[in-house]
Order: sequence, then C-alpha cells, then structure tokens
Amino acid sequence: MGMLNLMDESGDTKVIWDATNEDEVDAAKKQYDHLIEKGFAAYSVKKKGGKGKKISKFDRTAERIIMVPPIVGG
Repeated sequence: MGMLNLMDESGDTKVIWDATNEDEVDAAKKQYDHLIEKGFAAYSVKKKGGKGKKISKFDRTAERIIMVPPIVGG
C-alpha cells in the first residue's frame, strides 16, 4: 500500500492506493500530476521515517509520497 500526503492550508489529506489496483493507482497518479502542475514538490519517504528523496514522477511502488506546496517569499 502506498500513501500520498498533501500538506496545505486545509491540513493533511491522505490518498492511499494498492499498487496492484489500477484504478487506485490511476487516481493517486492523477492527484500527484495535478499537484505537480500547481508547483508542489514531491518527496518519497519510507513509512518508518528516514531520509527521503525528491521525485519528479509518480512511483506506484513508493511507500509514502509527501506533497509540499510551493514556498512563496516576499
């Protein structure tokens, strides 16, 4: 099972998928692609923690993907 965490002003939203279920994978990938288009950054991490890595495309085998909104400076 994979999990995509979206952190934004509304809180923490989770999208969960089973890598063997094409409908769930497609839904998670669509959410991922939509957020990337909006400027979010994606990081793949292990569910138990540890150092993550930035990713540039959806990975259906990832344990957890954290989506971080773009940083706005001023």
